[in-house]
Amino acid sequence: MDEIGDYMSSPVLSVDSESTVQEAVHYMHANNIGSVLVKELGEYVGIITEADLTRKVLGKGLNAETTVIKSIMTAPVLSMDRYLPVEEANIMMHKRRIRHLAVTEEDKIIGMLSVRDLVSYFSRDFRMQE
Repeated sequence: MDEIGDYMSSPVLSVDSESTVQEAVHYMHANNIGSVLVKELGEYVGIITEADLTRKVLGKGLNAETTVIKSIMTAPVLSMDRYLPVEEANIMMHKRRIRHLAVTEEDKIIGMLSVRDLVSYFSRDFRMQE
């Protein structure tokens, strides 16, 4: 059975909680990622996703140049251990209606798992049949 850690993205990318939305968007674009963890005093305290940007910034007419990430981030960061089966991550992400999940090892965040990673996992069986 494949483990979450086999499909996660690493290293973990993050922005400071005092960064502006515009800075976070530029960082996400430069790294071609749909989410980024938020750090405060060296600890992960939240996550910003494309959905957050759409709903909490654009949807509410906030100014990306002045809005601070801390004010719109989703917290706490949801996570699962890297050694758990990928299927468990899929179930949790479906139940919680999230598209990004932090991956931990010994309670330390070491990577991220996205819906895109799950698509890769579940489509491998179809590729093998071709």
